[in-house]
Amino acid sequence: MSQLIYIVKRGKNTGAQLRPHWFTDAGGYFQAHKTNSRNDPEGRRVRTESDLIELVRLGYHVRMSNTAIGHSPSTVKPTIAV
Repeated sequence: MSQLIYIVKRGKNTGAQLRPHWFTDAGGYFQAHKTNSRNDPEGRRVRTESDLIELVRLGYHVRMSNTAIGHSPSTVKPTIAV
């Protein structure tokens, strides 16, 4: 199965790997946006990573984080790892 990943390119967490952020409110969801703004009115919420991968293939950006290193959710364009 494919996975979404993003490697941080600059800043204090350079080289860190980010994964899709799971928002726990409203029963839990992943969040994707048509633009790289989290205030995008065309934002979509999905419950599975496979649905999220389909949105990335359509050009969406994803809210991604790494809570182990304290990296809060960022809206980025991830790559699909096979």
